[in-house]
Amino acid sequence: MLMMRLLLILLAAIGLIARADAQAVRRDSAKAFQKVRECATQMGPNIITFSFYQPTQSRSQFCEDIPETGPTTIVVDTMQDELRDMMVEIRIVEADPKGDDEAAPNEAYLPPAQFQTGVIQLEHDFRKQGDYVALVRARSEDGRKEYNARFPFSVGEAFLRDWTAVAVATVVALALGAGWYAHVFGKRSSKKTKLRHA
Repeated sequence: MLMMRLLLILLAAIGLIARADAQAVRRDSAKAFQKVRECATQMGPNIITFSFYQPTQSRSQFCEDIPETGPTTIVVDTMQDELRDMMVEIRIVEADPKGDDEAAPNEAYLPPAQFQTGVIQLEHDFRKQGDYVALVRARSEDGRKEYNARFPFSVGEAFLRDWTAVAVATVVALALGAGWYAHVFGKRSSKKTKLRHA
């Protein structure tokens, strides 16, 4: 009975490893869907989208998880006409654990300007892995209207998260396999010892 339980646990652990690998594959294969759902954020009554590009990653486009540190192009699409007539400012800051992003020092900064094409581009060289936030502020020229948006993203952590999950599942599977092996073969050796004494 115990052997059957150990076998089932071992199979579950192997399933966890397969699931972690499948998640990594799904992340790569679902980029188009991810762009629509996860790369957009609300800004007042408007929607803005974010795209991240890295020269080291060929033409790949990223959303919330930028795979590596290094030179990165951040593209913000304001989409609606209203935002194209406003002064738009972008700050990139390290995410504050307490959520006080406004007080954080700038990692990158794009001063207020009008972007008539609706596309805003910012180049930045990320030196550090971690969690970041893009803070976007749009103000009308007369100062009567102001919209704010917050877009969290990570740099250099997606790969680490995937492989941490795989490593944990592998360790669990090996430990369970060792336990099962010790249980089965320990039983056989104890039976042999009893037969010898008999």
